[in-house]
Amino acid sequence: MYLILVMMALCISYSYAENNSTVTNIKSSTNTKQPTGCVCAIFLSGQFKKGSKEQPKGYPALIHEYPDSIPCTTIGNKLCVNKCLEIIVKHLPNSQAVLCASIDRDCHKERAYLFFKNCKDEWINTNLSAGREYCCKDGMPYKC
Repeated sequence: MYLILVMMALCISYSYAENNSTVTNIKSSTNTKQPTGCVCAIFLSGQFKKGSKEQPKGYPALIHEYPDSIPCTTIGNKLCVNKCLEIIVKHLPNSQAVLCASIDRDCHKERAYLFFKNCKDEWINTNLSAGREYCCKDGMPYKC
């Protein structure tokens, strides 16, 4: 009988400690994933299916990460896209040379599209493109 009382007391103590907010569960705190900040990327049209929610294949041609955190809201996503556009616009005149030098394959008549991540580790297609086609061979641009 004494053993049963001790077991019940241990179970009640464990249950209380498990629900008490001052007790830290080390296992769950080390496995918690930090949210992804604002990340901008350029993927070529050959890396994804247009209109699909499917993630693009391979690595982005260009990528840029912002060190500051941006809110995980619709407004935060728009802010992230605007920050991405600020960077891209600066490089548009040189985009063909930059893009061809950064990809590890040849491409023919592919368009470059802006994708972003904000808070989730998932690429979101903005459907924004420079409106031109890129042709690259051996890391060098050529006229399509």
